[in-house]
Amino acid sequence: MEFQAGTRIKKVCLACNFVKMTDMNADLLLRWLQTQTDEGMGARTRNSYRESMNTFCNWAVLRGFLHYNPFKTVPKLRESVDVWHERRALTGEEIAKLLKAAEERPMYDVTTIRRGQHKDMPRAEICDLTKREAERLGLERKLIYATLLYTELRKNELASITFGQVFLDDKIPHIYLKAVSAKSRKAAKLPIHPELHKQLRDWLDLKTQEGKALPKEKLFQVPSAFDKILNRDLAYAGIEKRDAMDRVIDVHALRHTHASILAEQGVPITVVQQAMRHADLRMTMRYTHTKLESVSDGVSKFPDYLKKKDDEDDPAGAVVPC
Repeated sequence: MEFQAGTRIKKVCLACNFVKMTDMNADLLLRWLQTQTDEGMGARTRNSYRESMNTFCNWAVLRGFLHYNPFKTVPKLRESVDVWHERRALTGEEIAKLLKAAEERPMYDVTTIRRGQHKDMPRAEICDLTKREAERLGLERKLIYATLLYTELRKNELASITFGQVFLDDKIPHIYLKAVSAKSRKAAKLPIHPELHKQLRDWLDLKTQEGKALPKEKLFQVPSAFDKILNRDLAYAGIEKRDAMDRVIDVHALRHTHASILAEQGVPITVVQQAMRHADLRMTMRYTHTKLESVSDGVSKFPDYLKKKDDEDDPAGAVVPC
């Protein structure tokens, strides 16, 4: 818990430019928290950042580094009421669109004018190096999404994975997640889907040619602002971030998608729980979004107790004489 609190404090200080103790400012923290909320941060996570900053400033006051805690006035959200969004799982069609958008958008961005009177028109001249870099970035972005979807890794967990933690040649190919990088602080081995295995093999070959596939090199460069990148990719793909029921798609929704797909394929819920690395089965149930069609198929198997007995005795609809 102390490690997580320190990470949260460091993140806030960097984002709000709190270099010195006297730079601490409630308005800046509130503005940052609101920005995070707009991008999909839940009430519980938001409160954890608020609590970490309050604890830090209370400690600073006791040690004489501050005269008062500037964050005492920052309100705490009621987690049972202030539910900012409900996530939803992506459909198969949406997954295909998202992967395609992730691969294409970097090239579109460098070859298309994005502002001004010539917006959406092609740029006059783009050098081959810029195009190659955009093509490579698109490939990496697509693989980041695919790996998140196929392995259920969280964004920060994937960002920690190095080439030395990817075992493509083992009997059961897998990615090894170190305990220090896992949210639960428990190490895990995550099996690799055959199609993802093929894609990661090609990526390894490419990085080897570049001389950047050393064991301690990061598998992917996952930007800290990946949520914003996802928002742009969703818009490019024509996928609504929020649906008619106000359910949202964010990076964490890819974990929901992973669990939901496993459940839809008939994988036992206890196996889904293990795949998701959940200690409590109730948490796994929150991640599985069963499609209405599947529920309808199940409900249709319920016996028809409303059917009239006369209909059963006289299926032909014959008239019974008086």
